[in-house]
Amino acid sequence: MAKKIPKNIKPSLTPEKGEQAMIEGILEGSPDAVGVAVIRLDCGCRKMAAVNQSGDPASKIIMYRDHAESICDQCKIDHGDFLRITKQFISWKTPEPDIYTKEMIIAKVLGKEE
Repeated sequence: MAKKIPKNIKPSLTPEKGEQAMIEGILEGSPDAVGVAVIRLDCGCRKMAAVNQSGDPASKIIMYRDHAESICDQCKIDHGDFLRITKQFISWKTPEPDIYTKEMIIAKVLGKEE
């Protein structure tokens, strides 16, 4: 009998080209990681961090902006305030965790959608 997929798991976003290089670098330096949380801000900056099987941080938070020497002035002031998030997702390492582990990690790291 097939397992039912929870309703709150939506198809994940895919990383953009610049994000993918950062994700691979973060995963390379984080052997315990099962994925990388990617948070896109309205200013174009990104926040990323590796997460482990328990949904705990497996790396430091990295902030960057594509094609720029540093993050924007607003992010320097508010450190990428959550009110400015436009999209957020987890880019999973292969092999991906099972659907229930993914659901737990998403809820712990990104919060529950209501």
